[in-house]
Amino acid sequence: MDERKLEFSIFCIESLAENLCMSTQSVYKILKKTGILDDYIIPCYEPLHSQSKHYIVDDLKEILKERGALN
Repeated sequence: MDERKLEFSIFCIESLAENLCMSTQSVYKILKKTGILDDYIIPCYEPLHSQSKHYIVDDLKEILKERGALN
């Protein structure tokens, strides 16, 4: 993984953790376990990184709900 995608992944984890009032470690584990990190965030870097923080967080929350990892 290149540095841009790594930095973006960290941004996503930190932003989602802040929104959900969870630790970054917990969010990382959830994103890894559900495959969202490897199957969505990293491969979709190009279209996602140009979106707003609010959009990205809402998008990730929706995917987490669809995968049963978030109520």
